[in-house]
Amino acid sequence: MKKKFLLFLRTLNARAYVRIFGQMREATWVVASVLGGFFTMATYIYLYRTLGTGSEFSGLVVLGGFMTPFFLNVLWGVATQLYWEKEMGNLELMLVSPAPLSAFLVGLSVGGAMHTMLRSLAVLFFGIAVFKVQFTVLHLPSALLVFLVTLFSMYGLGIVFSSLFLYHGRDAWRTADLVMEPTNVLSGSYFPARFLGLGLLGIAALIPTTLGLDALRQLLVPSFTVKVLDWRWELLILIGLGLVFAFIASWALRSVEYKARRDARLTLRWQ
Repeated sequence: MKKKFLLFLRTLNARAYVRIFGQMREATWVVASVLGGFFTMATYIYLYRTLGTGSEFSGLVVLGGFMTPFFLNVLWGVATQLYWEKEMGNLELMLVSPAPLSAFLVGLSVGGAMHTMLRSLAVLFFGIAVFKVQFTVLHLPSALLVFLVTLFSMYGLGIVFSSLFLYHGRDAWRTADLVMEPTNVLSGSYFPARFLGLGLLGIAALIPTTLGLDALRQLLVPSFTVKVLDWRWELLILIGLGLVFAFIASWALRSVEYKARRDARLTLRWQ
């Protein structure tokens, strides 16, 4: 048991190292992602200010811009990863190695989250500096807890999607494209999710970003009042979602490994 645990940690560390330091070698990617997030955020802030809305709307947009890179990393850096490993011919090596497949994906998640943190903090800094947005630090420990639980749920969902996208084969790229924009809308990245209405909120609540953002806005934006639920209830729901996604992800990855060993079809390219 101890050897398996150490193997899991070593695999996690090795995969996270590549994701953290490998992507930093291409500085233009980092600059482009920060500028893209900033200009998208600026568009919504100027729109809200033109409409004469309160200052809290600038704060909720900045928080949305802070969380958006994490969602993009979950979708493109974790959910599609097994498919790309298959296309590059690496999936076979991952499946026959003694390391568990889950360790590769957890390492990707940890490394991706740490790498994305730099971009998100840069977007947050520019948003505060340029648009003079003010946040309260009174509930900062609670906000940090909500943020970490939200990341746990988001990356758990990403690992679930990684197995589903692998089964889709060549449709993985198109599926990710199809999912991205509706999820951005349902998560309320640049507007209060409460305005979605009760029907869409039921679907949006399954996306961790929705409740996580709403809770962060309650804790960090003093005048934010259009909440979905009290942040404490949202935290409990996020914990429940994270545990459910972790269970489903574990089952899905075991199914992938079983299918690969049973009929040897998952490792063939273009299939």
